[in-house]
Amino acid sequence: MSWTTRAIYRGPVRRWLGATGSLSARLARAGQNFSVQVLDQGRQKLCPEEARALGLRGLPPGYVREVVLRVDGVAVVFARSVTAHAQSLGPWRSIRGLGTRPLADVLFKRSGIARGPLEFSRLKPAGALRRDVARAWRNATGEALAARTLPARRSVFSRRGAPLLVMEVFAADQVPWCWPTERRF
Repeated sequence: MSWTTRAIYRGPVRRWLGATGSLSARLARAGQNFSVQVLDQGRQKLCPEEARALGLRGLPPGYVREVVLRVDGVAVVFARSVTAHAQSLGPWRSIRGLGTRPLADVLFKRSGIARGPLEFSRLKPAGALRRDVARAWRNATGEALAARTLPARRSVFSRRGAPLLVMEVFAADQVPWCWPTERRF
């Protein structure tokens, strides 16, 4: 699987993928009700790709949070955030108590957090990461993912030198990505 900083999508989803602010805030503006469904949170083994993205040597224990973001009850995004377990007890300890609040409440509302560049990828149906996302999606929604390549993005946030990797997979059908960036009243 490869990631690139070059925008690789066209059409309405490109605006969503390339938006640099809070995806949660953007989704909240797209509907009447935004919610976070927590799928898993806690100590977990990091995959080699995640450890590399975090700049970690070997495969230290990680702290992982997986969620599905919903707009008006419809599941639209699968998100996975990871950091070294030790960092979840230090600079990133605030992610442990989020519950159903979005991670954006920490990332975009607190000082001292820097975001690295957005990276983009296509999750192909035969890929290992795509299979993991499909399994989590089915468990969360009871529905299978569409048998198509899924757009994904990720970026590394840094707080006091500690990295946190956030990956977002735009798993809903293409229709929701035609939503306006802000509702008009």
